[in-house]
Amino acid sequence: MPTEVRKINFSEDCKKISVSFATASPTTVVIKDMNDVEVTLTSSDFTYSGGILSFEYTHTSALVGVLQVLPKNAGGTTLTPAYSVATCKINCCIGTLLHDVLNYTCKCDKCKEEMVRLEKIYLLLQASIYEAENTANLTQAVNNYNKASEFCLEVCACGC
Repeated sequence: MPTEVRKINFSEDCKKISVSFATASPTTVVIKDMNDVEVTLTSSDFTYSGGILSFEYTHTSALVGVLQVLPKNAGGTTLTPAYSVATCKINCCIGTLLHDVLNYTCKCDKCKEEMVRLEKIYLLLQASIYEAENTANLTQAVNNYNKASEFCLEVCACGC
């Protein structure tokens, strides 16, 4: 029976990742993010409770973008991989932009453009999550995440 990741959760700062498995137990799990952060956990890092195998890992810095969770068996063969998106960086951008729009930090008619940009960022992030978690289309998930990130780096429409 293949190992299936049941759930992937991130802490609010994206430094902690929690993963639980629905079936069988891997001997190691490799976690990779878009910044080439790679962590290998072994069975001694796992907990087993109520019939569910899981682990929790805290990294020194925030995990970024599309993540791969690669469970491996004793022979080192990758079992059924899972993918998710660490959204903290983009969520921070969305929060900042929304604050500016709602508080009229940008005092001109182009504030509507900021709202449109905010919507694009949010939709691209949601598309990235969908592609990673539901279709395992990593290329599209990464492209959507990167495009959302690019929109976050733009200067606001009014130059504020």
